[in-house]
Amino acid sequence: MSDKSAMRFKTTSWTLIGDARDNRSDLEQLLAQYWSPVYAFLRRRGERPADAEDLTQAFLAKIVLDRKLISQADPARGRFRTYLISALKNFVIDEYRHVRGRDGTRAPTFIPDDPRAFEAAEPSEADDPANAFDRQWATAVLNEALRRVEDACRNDGMERQWTAFDARVLRPARHDCEPTAIEELLVRLGISEAQEIYSMIQTVKRKLDRELRAVVAETVVDTEGIGQELRDLRKFLAFTG
Repeated sequence: MSDKSAMRFKTTSWTLIGDARDNRSDLEQLLAQYWSPVYAFLRRRGERPADAEDLTQAFLAKIVLDRKLISQADPARGRFRTYLISALKNFVIDEYRHVRGRDGTRAPTFIPDDPRAFEAAEPSEADDPANAFDRQWATAVLNEALRRVEDACRNDGMERQWTAFDARVLRPARHDCEPTAIEELLVRLGISEAQEIYSMIQTVKRKLDRELRAVVAETVVDTEGIGQELRDLRKFLAFTG
């Protein structure tokens, strides 16, 4: 792994939250990971899509972006997502106690412009609000880990490994389609043995396992907490609706 890539692979517990207190790019990364769980929670509470988007934006701006939540976050309290969802519940209660006037002047800095992002964030009707939050949290963690692995593969000359993983594992999972045939991959990648492709895929899977742990570790306190979060992660991702 290159030095540049290694710098991005943070493994210390609560690093991202700590860095977000002082660094806007880390704050943006944190918000990018958590906007969809917040949105999903609000949708399952019965909010219409436009109102859920508005409330999500308001929560991130008032509670998180203004640094109140970040500055008060304490590793002694345990998992950050538990802390976040508690703050979100309190925020919603406060919003309904007051007239929720919106003047439309707040820039949607941390709300995606692409409508497909909201479609992807729509929760299952089988979920209650808390489960909807957790499901989207798991998806956000997975997407961040995949992004890091793809970046690392491309930066470290492992494009063929990523291509094999994407064609045989990732794309079929994301698009519910058949994996690319091994024979086609052999030609595309200039490889003579199918076993080499399988080895490439296993290499990327191991990298993904490490990065899932790294992403989770940024918002928990200790090793035991990491293990529980990973178990929760796999449980939420296994849900099929």
